[in-house]
Amino acid sequence: MSHEETDTRITELEIQLAHMETVVTDLSDMIKKQWDRIDLLERQNKLMSSDVKRMIDFLRTAPEDDAPPPHY
Repeated sequence: MSHEETDTRITELEIQLAHMETVVTDLSDMIKKQWDRIDLLERQNKLMSSDVKRMIDFLRTAPEDDAPPPHY
């Protein structure tokens, strides 16, 4: 293999490496955004679950438990 061929192969490998570094960085950024989104959705899900539980408890209250105040 000649010196010129070696230089060409090294240059091609450097180009491929630079491309791979860019891809890895892009994927890392994408994963970070997805985890941030998952965290947000989990918090929202927890809040909504709590709201639904409160609504179910409210709907399960018997009407007699909701007696009017004594001044009626």
